Amino acid sequence: MCGIAGLYNLKQVPIDPALLGRMCDRLKHRGPDDEGYVFFSADRTFAAGGEDTPPSVYSSKLNYSPILPRERVEKAFSLGLAHRRLSIIDLSSAGHQPMCTEDQKVWIVFNGEIYNYLEIRSELKALGHAFSTNTDTEVLLKAYLQWGFDCLAKLNGMWAFVLYDQRKNLLFGCRDRFGVKPLYYYQDNEYFAFASEIKALTIPPFKKEINDSAAYSYLVRQMDEWGKETLFKDISELEPAHYFIFDLSAKRFNLYRYFSLSFNPAWESFDPAKAVEHVGLTKEHVFQAIKLRLRSDVPIGSCLSGGIDSSAIVCALAEINKPLALKQVGSQLRAFTACFENSALDESRWAELVVKKTGARWIRSFARSDQLLADIEELAFYHDLPVGSTSIYAQYYLMKAVKENGVKVVIDGQGGDELFAGYPMFYIPFFVEMLKNGDLFSFRREFSALGHAPISRQLILKNLLKSFIFDRFPSAARFSTARFWDLYNDQFVSAQQRIELSLNQGSQFASLNSMLNHYLAAFNLRTLLRYEDRNSMRFSIEARTPFVDDLPLTEHCFSVPGSYKIHNGWSKYLLRQAMNGILPNEIAARPDKLGFQPPEVLWLNEAKAELKSYITPDLARFIKVKELLARWDENFSRMAVNGPSRMWRIINFAVWKKVFQLN
Repeated sequence: MCGIAGLYNLKQVPIDPALLGRMCDRLKHRGPDDEGYVFFSADRTFAAGGEDTPPSVYSSKLNYSPILPRERVEKAFSLGLAHRRLSIIDLSSAGHQPMCTEDQKVWIVFNGEIYNYLEIRSELKALGHAFSTNTDTEVLLKAYLQWGFDCLAKLNGMWAFVLYDQRKNLLFGCRDRFGVKPLYYYQDNEYFAFASEIKALTIPPFKKEINDSAAYSYLVRQMDEWGKETLFKDISELEPAHYFIFDLSAKRFNLYRYFSLSFNPAWESFDPAKAVEHVGLTKEHVFQAIKLRLRSDVPIGSCLSGGIDSSAIVCALAEINKPLALKQVGSQLRAFTACFENSALDESRWAELVVKKTGARWIRSFARSDQLLADIEELAFYHDLPVGSTSIYAQYYLMKAVKENGVKVVIDGQGGDELFAGYPMFYIPFFVEMLKNGDLFSFRREFSALGHAPISRQLILKNLLKSFIFDRFPSAARFSTARFWDLYNDQFVSAQQRIELSLNQGSQFASLNSMLNHYLAAFNLRTLLRYEDRNSMRFSIEARTPFVDDLPLTEHCFSVPGSYKIHNGWSKYLLRQAMNGILPNEIAARPDKLGFQPPEVLWLNEAKAELKSYITPDLARFIKVKELLARWDENFSRMAVNGPSRMWRIINFAVWKKVFQLN
């Protein structure tokens, strides 16, 4: 797990190596173990190191070993690649990057893990390739040599990489299928630059301006993803399942989508015999996905919220570790839980059941409002963008505890809700699907069994009515009831006309699988993975998510009809049944869905006096500053009824604007 960056001068004017160094310095938290650079001109290739490059790397005899520190590199190169290393697999100097082929014609900077690298390595060896390291980076490099861009179909894992092919004079950059690992790029008439995090692209000479349309979406529409756009005007995100090719000779930049998740669109009435088959295969795939993610040369732990997903991960880990006694897990798995004192939202009692069943060593963290206040600017800096709620800080604080306990890799249950149908709104397309297919018998049976569901019958009926009514009206009519909060600047709101509020999440999907596909591949999960990456990498922790990026598991689950994902009122039916006897019975039978929720209203009210200082006159372009300050206490008191989201977003936007010194 690492941080990557690169810089190219489109006018082929020599770049300043110090500029690439400053970009790389902003990614140090992503890779404190090593630092490397390579610079290119028409006739020269020059590898360099930095302050954090170990002496053993300088003295190694690798053909990509650095020759000099970056400070001593002359300004004679128009292209440079940079890497910060977090050593996870092959801890030796051979894992240094940028890495190259034997002829030094193809170079790569890579962030992530190719979990099936041993299997690909064996295939490549059979095809005649030789290897000099034990890294997945070298496997990726040789896979490109063998299969070109088609190598992506071979990969099971999480990644963001950029490869420079001198033979073709092109940059090839790619991001994994679901966006576990980040990649951003900047382009103007002078520079093309890329980096793992936005902050590396916000230093001079890069322009730094707020993207008003994204700001509108964040503040007014309460949206956290904007396609390839970001809140910075000239910085774009390489979207999941995409790659770019930048032909440096023709100065041509093109984006391509290389993967789309397919799903089974057919409705099928529940068949007990088929259910047994689906459950059995699900269990096999879940265990295999977790086993692959145990490939590591450093200690591994797990996050444990007490929900079904993280509990399934910890319990499966314990089952796998019993006969193997894996050195990276140890005799006692370490499980980390975010706790909240005196809160109905605290799930410690559930997590404790898992700890007792597995014998895990339990480490708990207790975030508080005063800590949030102390860290709020740091949170904005390390996330690059405003975040959607204070729950992100609870995860941030948990990762700090992981770091303090000497664990370098955590396995997390992120993605389980999107893969196995865990959110309450998933019941709506489930019932829509039954009605549209005329399966009234299943509808009656499932509707009568909703006592186990985290959603009421009344809410389902209300949304079903909306679904079938809205299907008969033009789409514009669906959004005509949108209302804007009275504290946003009127000119700012009226200038943004992209009012496409999704007022009926779930009702516009014809099937459960279609909605799950949207949440996994295009909507909800993408934001959660961004939070997970920034929180973990802030503390140099690698977070692994088997429910997200394991292709065999994902493809299996989306081949299963929706009738086996919600059944007899139970959400996550496949996972519950697959983990039968492995999960504690009380957790397997949990009907509620809390999620990762700190006492947000309490926290914000406790910190409201200090938070007021962030609401400054320069925000007037976006909000009605005077009105907000005049009604400050009133707005906080209304949170108990209206929720904290609107106020938090305004405050967090203000903090972010201050931290990045944006006008």
